[in-house]
Order: sequence, then structure tokens, then C-alpha cells
Amino acid sequence: MEAVAGLLPLVARLPSAGIVRWTTVPAVAWRAAPRICYATGVKRPSVLACLAGWVLLAILTTSSAARAQPGEELEAWVLTMGPGDGPFEKFGHNAIWIHDATIDEDYVYNFGTYSFSSSDLLGKFWVGRLKYWLSRRNSIKGTVRSYSRDNRSVVAQKLDLDPEQKQRLFEALEANLEPENRYYKYDYYLDNCSTRVRDAVDEVTGGALRQVAPAPARHTFRGHTLRSTADLFAEYLVLDAAMGSYIDRPIDNWAEMFLPAELQAGLARARLRGADGSERPLVSEEQVLFAATRPDKPVDPPRWLPWFLLAGATLGGALAGLGALARAGRVAARVVLGALVALCGAALGFLGCFYVFAWVVTDHRVAWANENVLQMPPWTLALAALGVGVALGWPRATRIAWFLAAAATAAAALGVLLKVLPWFPQENWRWVAFCLPLWGGGAVGLWLAGDAAAQAPAAGSPSSPANRAAPVERDAAAA
Repeated sequence: MEAVAGLLPLVARLPSAGIVRWTTVPAVAWRAAPRICYATGVKRPSVLACLAGWVLLAILTTSSAARAQPGEELEAWVLTMGPGDGPFEKFGHNAIWIHDATIDEDYVYNFGTYSFSSSDLLGKFWVGRLKYWLSRRNSIKGTVRSYSRDNRSVVAQKLDLDPEQKQRLFEALEANLEPENRYYKYDYYLDNCSTRVRDAVDEVTGGALRQVAPAPARHTFRGHTLRSTADLFAEYLVLDAAMGSYIDRPIDNWAEMFLPAELQAGLARARLRGADGSERPLVSEEQVLFAATRPDKPVDPPRWLPWFLLAGATLGGALAGLGALARAGRVAARVVLGALVALCGAALGFLGCFYVFAWVVTDHRVAWANENVLQMPPWTLALAALGVGVALGWPRATRIAWFLAAAATAAAALGVLLKVLPWFPQENWRWVAFCLPLWGGGAVGLWLAGDAAAQAPAAGSPSSPANRAAPVERDAAAA
């Protein structure tokens, strides 16, 4: 009887006013199994002992279950994880944490799960059809530990929901966890780990989050993207160049919550209205579970347009200067000119082809209608091969390369003129400042080098005097 009496503290942990969910009773029974084994003389817990514990707990809790209210034993928290060092960690992360006081268990629901080991990961990523899914981890300590290892902060906000709202949130998450429901097509800005948490909380609170989010956002999607990646310049460049005008439209605070930190701020502002009309904050408590030792993200995106202009003007000036030296007969200058033309054509021409591919073939809505296609025209990819001919001094290759560079200059200038029209709102002045002087200088340099190549064809050119004389010498030798 002493061993059975020892079960009473476990039973007492069941909420006196909350319905005991039958799915949680076995877990409590397993904890009770050692005492049952001791009372019955069994040396180690067994399935039989657990079954006995289940039956005993069912009897002991029947009366309280009849008086209970679903969800009272639950606590609902939103976790916000700070940014990390990797490219996929720059925007932060979040999850929903449900604590069940009945059995002292924790469930962390994570909408940002994906697998690097998937055989078709890259293929689906390139066409914009990558699937993420909801997963559950039964450990808040393990969750915090995994983020603390990467020096990423973890902040928990307790939601002051009534029992019915907490129960609805828990049931919705469990239903979403089913294999047929857990997968979703990931979207960088409209459907990600943060927007899924936002929507789940907004649903159970009757729109409390949306009510505090009609005001204009501080930045566009692009502005938030650039400030979030400012400390990883390569990612900053790729995302800024690859994203089209879609992410430059004005957004409100609701859309801004695609970022976990903005959702955290929105939760802190939200309020709940009780049945009597009184209001209370949605967040009743906030805890810092781990404080990272890294600087905060900048409030605004960096203003790097002058540096883009300087880089473009420097490259353009170098191309023009090399063309002038090549015209003066400097072979080394001609070779370097050809190499730079090939390099610029390969890099910027590839991006131009990607813009067309992303618009026509993929589901990446953020990459559609990218005005940078005028700054990095697809035809400039041919310069990767023509640059070799320029280096060898082939007149025809140099003339074609000049024509393509001049056409790219005209396209870049057209991109500037179209800015006066309302259908071209993309905030891409950085790339205009880089590409326009680059292509202009390249066209000047190739025109000068082409003039020199026409006057003195290179030895490797099919039109060179040495190559034209060779057949005559061979014919003479044969005679």
C-alpha cells in the first residue's frame, strides 16, 4: 500500500480542473510502473506493470476528468531563434512550444524542417518546388542546446490563451503533423517557418495578430533581405541580383512577420479581448532561454550604391584603357582585355540566362520579371568565348564582342529610362551603377582593340598573312 500511496504525487500533478487526455495517461503510467513493480515484487518495469498503472490512474482520475476543462494543463509558447552564421540561418527561426503539465512533457513544433540528403533536393530547389514540413521534437532542453551550440539566441514568449484556445492550438498542430498534412511548398516570404507560426497563433486568437499589423512595414521584402545578409556579402550579392520587382512592393506589418524577429515584436504588441470586453496582452511572460554573443542585425540595409558605382566605373575604365593599349600594339594589354571580357561575359551573361530561366520555367515568384535582365543581358554569355578571340587578336571575334557590349550598354541605359514608368519599380540602382559603366567601358575598349586588330591581324587568326601564305609554300614544295 505504501508503493501505491506513492503514486498519489503523480496523480496530483494531473490538473484538478483539466480533462486528462487519454493519450497522455500511458506516459504517466510508465513513470508509475516502478512503484507498481515494487508493490508486486516485479524487479523491472514491464508492459504488464504499465497496463496496471494505466488502469489505476484511470480509476483515480475519473472523477477529476468529469470536472475538467480541455487545455488547462497546457502552456503555449512561441520560440524565436536568432540568426546564425550559415546562409540559411541569416533570417532566424521560430517554433511553437507546448508544455503539458500533466506529464511534464514538452513538444516543440518546427515548420522549417527539410532534408539535405534528399536525392532531388537541388532539382526542386532550382525550380522552386522544394517541400518543407512540420516536425516535432519532444525536448525543449535539446532544442535550446542545439541552438546554443551555434551561438544563436532563444527567446520564449508565453501566450496568455484560455484553455479552449490552447487545446485548439495543440489539436491543430497535431493534425498538421499527420503525414498527409505536414508537407508544404516553401515560399521565402509568403509561406515559411515564421508565417506558419504567425497564422497558427492568429487563428486561435481570432485575428489578434492581424489587428495590430495593418501599418506599413519599415522596409520592403528586399530591404529586410539586404539588412539580414549584410554580414555575408556573397549571399547579399546573390539574393539582391536574383530577386525581381516582386519583393520591392510596399508591405504591411503582417507581411513583415515573415521574419521571426518581426513576429516576436508583433506578438508583444498584440492584445486579447476577454468575454467581458477587457483587454490583456497576448504575451504574459518572456524568457531568454539562451543569450547569444553576437551583434544585432542592422536596423536598415547598408547603403552600398557608391561602392557598386566605383566598382563598375573601375572595371569599365580598365577595359577602355586596355583597349587603348591594345590599339597601340601592346599584346599583353590585348590578352588581359580578352580575359576580362570573357570573365564578365561568363558571370553576367550566366545571370541574364538565369533570369529568363527563372521567369519562364520555375515557380520562384520572387525571381520573375527581374529588371536586371536589362543590366545583364543573356547574349553577353557569348563573350565568354569571344573573349578568347579578342585575346588572340582575331578581328571578327573582336567586332562581334564590341557589338554585344554596345548592345548591353544600350540595354542598361534602357533600364534606366524605363524607371519613369510605373511598371518598372524594381530597386536595382546598385546594379545599374555597376553594369552601365562596365558595359560602356567594355564597348569602348573593344572598339579600340578591334581597330588595331583590323590593321594588324594576329598570327593565330585565319586571316593572318602567315596562314594565307602557308598553302602557297606547301604547293611549291609539292611541285
